[in-house]
Amino acid sequence: MAQKAKSPRSKKRLVRNLALGLVALVAFLLLFVAAFVFNPFEGSVRDVRDLVPRGVEFFARKLDLADDFAVFPEPKFWRSLTETVGFAELREGALAQDLRRAGIESSIEQLRETFAQVERDSHGWVDLMRDLLGREIVVAGYMQDRSTTPARPLAEPHWCAYMRVTWRIKAALGLAGFGFVQSTIEQNGITIVADGDLLAVTPRGAPGPLYVKRHLDVLMVANDKSILDASQRLIDGNRDEEPLGQMANYTDGAVARIAEWGEDNAIDDPNVLEFVVEPNAFDGFQRFAAGWPNPAHKDSMNERVLASFVNLRGWLMLAGGVLFDHNILAATGQIVLNSKQHTAFQSTFYAAESKPREDWLNPFLTMVPQDACAAVGMRMPVGEFLHAMFAALEPAERDLANEMARRSTFRNEQLTDMNDLISRLEIAFLPRAGFVFRRNVPDMSRDDDGQLKVPVARRSPIPQIAWVFWLRPGSEGMLEDLIQMLRNSPGNFHIRKVWNLRVPFSGGTLPEPVWEFCNAQIPATGEVAMIVFREFFVMSNSGPLIQDILRTRYGVDNNRSIVQSPDFDLFERELPTALNAFVWLRGKNLVDVLDDYQKFAAADSERPDADWLSIVRPEIEQEVRRTKFPAYPSKASIPQNVLRGEFEQAVQEAMAERWRREKTNFSADDRAQVQQLRGMAQLLRDGYIQLELMPNYIRYQTKLLLNLD
Repeated sequence: MAQKAKSPRSKKRLVRNLALGLVALVAFLLLFVAAFVFNPFEGSVRDVRDLVPRGVEFFARKLDLADDFAVFPEPKFWRSLTETVGFAELREGALAQDLRRAGIESSIEQLRETFAQVERDSHGWVDLMRDLLGREIVVAGYMQDRSTTPARPLAEPHWCAYMRVTWRIKAALGLAGFGFVQSTIEQNGITIVADGDLLAVTPRGAPGPLYVKRHLDVLMVANDKSILDASQRLIDGNRDEEPLGQMANYTDGAVARIAEWGEDNAIDDPNVLEFVVEPNAFDGFQRFAAGWPNPAHKDSMNERVLASFVNLRGWLMLAGGVLFDHNILAATGQIVLNSKQHTAFQSTFYAAESKPREDWLNPFLTMVPQDACAAVGMRMPVGEFLHAMFAALEPAERDLANEMARRSTFRNEQLTDMNDLISRLEIAFLPRAGFVFRRNVPDMSRDDDGQLKVPVARRSPIPQIAWVFWLRPGSEGMLEDLIQMLRNSPGNFHIRKVWNLRVPFSGGTLPEPVWEFCNAQIPATGEVAMIVFREFFVMSNSGPLIQDILRTRYGVDNNRSIVQSPDFDLFERELPTALNAFVWLRGKNLVDVLDDYQKFAAADSERPDADWLSIVRPEIEQEVRRTKFPAYPSKASIPQNVLRGEFEQAVQEAMAERWRREKTNFSADDRAQVQQLRGMAQLLRDGYIQLELMPNYIRYQTKLLLNLD
């Protein structure tokens, strides 16, 4: 008998029952997942920074980390960087060698293998960059144990990483709470146990467990439970706990500054690494700040001068961001200062009010030639600065300068020392100064007798440097009297020659003359040059540099200033209307200066050159005659047999000793440092740093244009 066919109604009932069963199964699975694994319908944390307690001593935040890598851990810019001209010098430099010795290469390889291992073990289900690190990551923590007074350094930092994760990580973390999953993971050398509402995860060989906690889509991993406890109090809305995201030093020093940078550069969502650091919470920084910069450094005048401006011990907090864009590396932020740590000079320096830059900075920058390697414009009390510079000299140099001043009169009054002269001059200066740096090209011009006009006995790779000072209206005569004092009494200052250097150009000669005061013992250039023109007084170790500053200022013979560079437009649009300090750098011109340092270092084993011998020999002959042959009043009175015998031998020995003292004493570390700086300079096209100074903080901003194409 044939089977009766099912009616259409019964088919519909079967489909409906199957659908209801499937819905019930899905609902059951969802309820099971929500109850025992994770809630797929839960929301997201509004702001991860609201989970970070404000008392942390270091903090860093990065969004969209996955976009910065081609294949982790290789950044997208890496290939372009390795193809730059200076990369080989960077790779062989001291910093790169230190990183290699610290195991950076093995650590990167370990990271690469860890990422690959997780992907293999999960059969491609989990990608650490995509699912764990790539959207948002925050790292924060402590360097000191603040439960004691005074606070003591921790044996190791207490840290917590906050990561915005995908559902895959939520599911994996939920499953990790099951015993059978923990047993499986333990076979791979990782122990997972419950610790209250946390999971304690201990990898094989680790000194202690990592504590894992999740709140909505944020995973928290810490090596100390106290940070997670503070984060939980923030989640619970405890009024005794405040988040870092609402701290004024962070919102003003980082968030507001980064937003302003984005607006200036027409970038709505800048690629930025935010940070907040309490520098003196780091024991290593404290030890470094205690000795650098050293105001009594016996070998480095640069460091002694820098100590007048910088006091790292007074840095309370550093907040800001490092920004990345195509061929651009930038930074902006704020340093909070302890004004009680300021020296007397720093108190006046940081109190210098900002002025509109068109009133002082822009006129200075129009004087800086494009072949300069660096320029600095600063608002500061010039007299205090000159006193600080003089105090930074070696004691013997100060004594010599004081002796020269005491032999001189200024405006018909006897000087007591150099500080007396500075005090008399400082009323002529407005509170601002500029500095121009350029590669030193020796002046080989000769006089009518065929002798070098500006001989140099003390070889040095020091570049040409010009100091530009603004004069108060009506005070030009005071500086002209200074120049006249040097012209009238050159011997008082050991000046051997005085030249009136005109400034020619294709249409004639500029009206202002440059005065050159020559002494072969002045390092690198053998001269000090000065000029008063318009509202400026310029002093330099190079007359030709002052010539080019004037040609640039007047715009003659196609002499162009740095403000006429296309890159300067990229800088100017983000400069504030008022600021205290501005630094400009040009990479290719810095390379030339560093090349001179390398050549100077390489000359260590070479014999003295003929020019050096011809310059120093007359001086050494006089010294040898006075000390070893005092019976003869002059070289001409020495008998020929003595002159060619004992006297000549003594002169040769004295010149050899002088050469040993004055030739380069660059160490292998010095050479490596110069090579590394040269690599950095090759990487740089143009760059700037600007500062806004107040007694309690420094606001800073910098932009470096890189040669990565």
